[in-house]
Amino acid sequence: MKKKQALATVLAVSMVGSMLAACGSTQSSDTQKSEAAASAETTAAASEASTEAESTASAETTEAASAAPSDYKGTIRWLNFKPEVADQMQDVAKAYTDETGIKVQIDTAASNTYQQTLTARMDSDEAPSIFVLTGATELAEWKDYCRDLSDTQLNSWLTDSKYSLKDDNGVYGISYALEGWGIIVNKGITDKYFASPNKSTDYTSLDDLYTFDALKAVVEDMQSMKDELGIEGVFGSTSLKAGDDWRYQTHLMNQPLYWEWGGNDKIDLNGKVPDFTFEYNENFKNILDLYLNNSLIDKSLVGTKTVDDSMAEFALGKCAMIQNGDWAWNTIANTDGKTVKDEDVVFIPITCGVEGEENMGLNVGASQYMCINNDLPEEDQDAAIAFLEWLFSSETGKKLVAQSLQFVTPFTTMADAEYTNPLFASENDIASKGKTAYCWAANLIPDDQWKNDYGASLLEYAQGQKDWDKVVKDAVDEWKVEADIVNNQ
Repeated sequence: MKKKQALATVLAVSMVGSMLAACGSTQSSDTQKSEAAASAETTAAASEASTEAESTASAETTEAASAAPSDYKGTIRWLNFKPEVADQMQDVAKAYTDETGIKVQIDTAASNTYQQTLTARMDSDEAPSIFVLTGATELAEWKDYCRDLSDTQLNSWLTDSKYSLKDDNGVYGISYALEGWGIIVNKGITDKYFASPNKSTDYTSLDDLYTFDALKAVVEDMQSMKDELGIEGVFGSTSLKAGDDWRYQTHLMNQPLYWEWGGNDKIDLNGKVPDFTFEYNENFKNILDLYLNNSLIDKSLVGTKTVDDSMAEFALGKCAMIQNGDWAWNTIANTDGKTVKDEDVVFIPITCGVEGEENMGLNVGASQYMCINNDLPEEDQDAAIAFLEWLFSSETGKKLVAQSLQFVTPFTTMADAEYTNPLFASENDIASKGKTAYCWAANLIPDDQWKNDYGASLLEYAQGQKDWDKVVKDAVDEWKVEADIVNNQ
């Protein structure tokens, strides 16, 4: 087996193992601790398990390929949720048309506008065949448009039913990517810092940075040594421009939500939106301030910066760290003039000063689910399902998923896929240390209205226009309003 194939299998097993012990689990905490301790054993067994999985995948690929409706004359339309793979999605559409003759149109909603775009499209002549929901709160709104996928091959290929949106009556969405996020680091720069005789801390490697106190000490020392390290700042731009603030109003919020709601044992991602008091608001402020105060830009400019700006800064070696997820590799790798070496791109967890965080790893979960529009004629629905089955089982499709889209999927058919994203290896390394993954508690944020308002508050805070206490009060008050609306739909 090729090394990259082995990595893909190990990664999938590691991520799945971490997620099985995460939110909504009915297992005892003792069982979950045993699973964490057995992470290394799981990794070691992955290679053997992959042989059977590859054999199964081969048979399933043949079955799926023969199911393509070659006589279909319509157009398959997918409203894509992920702007970072907008260009790569066009390659997917072209490949399927080249192989089958069937037209595929994949449009991408602008950042932070998916729900508005979906609402508009559903009432148009170009309603999507395939659309995306991010969790149970959105399913409550869109369920009437979602076909039951219980009897599809896609559902049968899932490694665990946790990766579907479902209720007692059926399966209405299926995850297409298991994703992780944390702080992405240029190890070449941090290694230079740890080796410097001029550093003022006793820390010697990234393995020391599993608490906020350690991270803060190293970051502030690196900022004081930025000229020696050849960087403009430790962190890239904190992009708080409307539409580009999702890394903070959603992803960074995962930490305080996770801790307030009791962690993996207590959080039910298929349940109602919980109460929210922002108990850990000072911890959120800790890490946000660290980003803002040790950046390559002044805080007054955060409202002008995009995610692409910050990822380019990282790719060009202008900064050493940036908060983002494994999906960001495409942007880094395709930046003109990229200087960061592939092997130097690694993760460390986000820390914010909560007791016990030294035992935690990355945020890992399934955040988007593919749904089929059952408001369309059945032939359109069947064509869309056949396209997705091709994408996740054919040799052409699997290569596009693994190397172009860079999705780690929860499908058995992908066991033999070859991945090239170095962040996947870093995720696997952190999991192998026995660190517990944070589940995606942020999936229980009530709606985009709350996210957008909170993002606007964060921008005002960063620019010195709003006190932190007011940010907290507005976030809690608006949560009550939006949660009540969602929970009573």
